[in-house]
Amino acid sequence: MEKERRLVWQVIGSTFENKRRRLSLKGANTLPFLTPNNGSLNPYLLMGPTLLAAFLFSWSIFHSDLSKREAREGVPVVNMMRGGNIWLPQINPQQLRTKPPLFYWSGLLTSKIFGKVSEVSLRIPSVLAGIGTVFLTTFLGMRQFSAAIGCLAGLIIATCWRFAYLGSHARIDMLFTFFITLAFVALWELSRDEKKSFKWFAGLAIGLAVLTKGPLGWLFPLLAIFLYSRFHKSFRVPWAYLLVLPLTMAALWLGVGFMAGGEEFSQMIYQETVGRVSGSEAIHIHPKPFYYYIPQIFGGMAPWSLFLPFALWHGKKYQDVPWKFCLIALATLFIFLSLFPGKRGDYLLPLYPMGAVILGVFISRAKEGLTIPTRIVIGIMILLSLVLAFGALLPELNFDSLSLNSRDRWMAQLLYDKHRPSILFLALSTVSMLAFAYALVLHKNSGMKISGVITGWAFLLYLGVHGPAARIVNEHTSFRPFAEELKQISENRPLFNYGKAREDLLYYLDSPITETYDVPQQSNALLLIKKSQSQAWLQKHSDQKVLLETNGVFEPYQLIGKK
Repeated sequence: MEKERRLVWQVIGSTFENKRRRLSLKGANTLPFLTPNNGSLNPYLLMGPTLLAAFLFSWSIFHSDLSKREAREGVPVVNMMRGGNIWLPQINPQQLRTKPPLFYWSGLLTSKIFGKVSEVSLRIPSVLAGIGTVFLTTFLGMRQFSAAIGCLAGLIIATCWRFAYLGSHARIDMLFTFFITLAFVALWELSRDEKKSFKWFAGLAIGLAVLTKGPLGWLFPLLAIFLYSRFHKSFRVPWAYLLVLPLTMAALWLGVGFMAGGEEFSQMIYQETVGRVSGSEAIHIHPKPFYYYIPQIFGGMAPWSLFLPFALWHGKKYQDVPWKFCLIALATLFIFLSLFPGKRGDYLLPLYPMGAVILGVFISRAKEGLTIPTRIVIGIMILLSLVLAFGALLPELNFDSLSLNSRDRWMAQLLYDKHRPSILFLALSTVSMLAFAYALVLHKNSGMKISGVITGWAFLLYLGVHGPAARIVNEHTSFRPFAEELKQISENRPLFNYGKAREDLLYYLDSPITETYDVPQQSNALLLIKKSQSQAWLQKHSDQKVLLETNGVFEPYQLIGKK
């Protein structure tokens, strides 16, 4: 019996040894599943990142109130649900939303299915778009390179900090990113096989991007594919399909909008096109210097952005066409956005899929370990993570001295005072990525090791972005409690807001608010005003009193009136 048992173990051992030797012939550094597949798809590796994204993005949509920016997209859906104009999204009767209607239609559809407008119904389009973008990124990486690179690209984009955050919030940028990515996938397939169906598909995706966020949905892919065609001479761009179909779709909406909105609609279109390009309008909408997006892309794609400079540097020796396709698309979008005076970190979201594929290629091809500069960066990150972890353990810490904007300082102080484990999670996530880099340095890339590190980071991301930390921030920024108290006090009294009313207050109050810069004429009127402006107001109107004040929010509001 003992003799037979030994024989069995000898057979098993020899099998694994032969397998190990075959893998070593490909290079000790090669991932076990990393072999070129000429564009074929692995269904298991294709769905893995998609399922991870579904978990990460869908969890928190049930546990938080709408933020100010989410409510900006939600209030027009509420108005549409009440029978308002579906072609002209409106925040209130006096203010048009300066975006095309497709995102609001998607929110209206999910709200119709649920029977009412809610946080969940408004967020589902972004969740589905985020999951779809992860799927498309994985698909593109597989079709361009290999199953492993596609899987890595999908895992990377699903676990980018800003992408994971926006994937669970009612924001227009995620749906826009989905259609831009879909357009690039169709254009890549078209460059491989000039089927007529790909031409129609690419034109349709671009048209839907235009109906989501305007002309940028047309300019982004067309400019990138034009530059790519200059490099890849054999690729004939089907301009007729890419121009006619999107312009026809946009023209139909513009025609209806002009008939319904008249001069106001024309002014809105001017602001979103000529005004933004020239700076005459964008200068009033979060203007930033031209280099603003450099730190933003590093912060948004964290922690993977640690490797992005080295991925681009090493990529100069790559000669394959897919790599240059991704690089041209990434560079085109980044430079184009940097030229606009009005900038926001969320605008970079359409770059993430191409950036994820580039990072996936770099990680899979790192056969010589990491360079000395890379190791220096990793060492610096280790020190920073240790400082971060040490800071979380200090009994008292004041963030006022840090060179951050006021809101970031306030949020850092809030998390430090209310939930220090969030800071520890951030430190641990950095350490997990350093472990990943360490695996590359040791020339021992294995699918299990890399997958384990990514899974660990995804868990930390879930805890930090969608877990206790997110709920702490939401608790201290939500306007729902203030709106509920306001309803009890105001009853049937006319309600005014000094200046532009907050969208999240409009959403949760669910009653009309008149925006004004004058003194309300009604004797029983109530006035909402920022605390920073209220002192001067009360000095001029001594008969008025503060009736209600927001509690613990970043920008305190006060309700002024007579009892």
